[in-house]
Amino acid sequence: MATTEPTETQLREITETDQESSFDMINLIKYRPTAIYESAADNAIGRSGREAYQEYGLVAFPKIIGMGGSLVYKGTCDHQFVGDESQNYDDLIIVRYPSRRAYLEMFNSTEYQEAIKHRKAGLEYRVLHESTPLA
Repeated sequence: MATTEPTETQLREITETDQESSFDMINLIKYRPTAIYESAADNAIGRSGREAYQEYGLVAFPKIIGMGGSLVYKGTCDHQFVGDESQNYDDLIIVRYPSRRAYLEMFNSTEYQEAIKHRKAGLEYRVLHESTPLA
């Protein structure tokens, strides 16, 4: 199922996992050509999906840095080498979080929740992998 948001089950799973260990979130992003907001006023601005996602990032990334997290990698997916068309993403972003507790505090903050409208408007879909570094 293509989506931009976690399910209730996925949210419950992250709250039931070790809350104190650092982890990486691997984001596979597919942008909409044109952002689609719920608000006509926001749609009137005429943002691309990438521009809407950048609006989300203006809130999300300072919050990540403020909690002690970091941007590990951000790159454009230039050429799909293996996989079917449903796995064709625009960008790959890896963020390191200091803990799941910190991530959930950010996720549940009012400021972050308000910024999600830009992510939803800008993305066709995304896949996130919560990952524990092995090395």
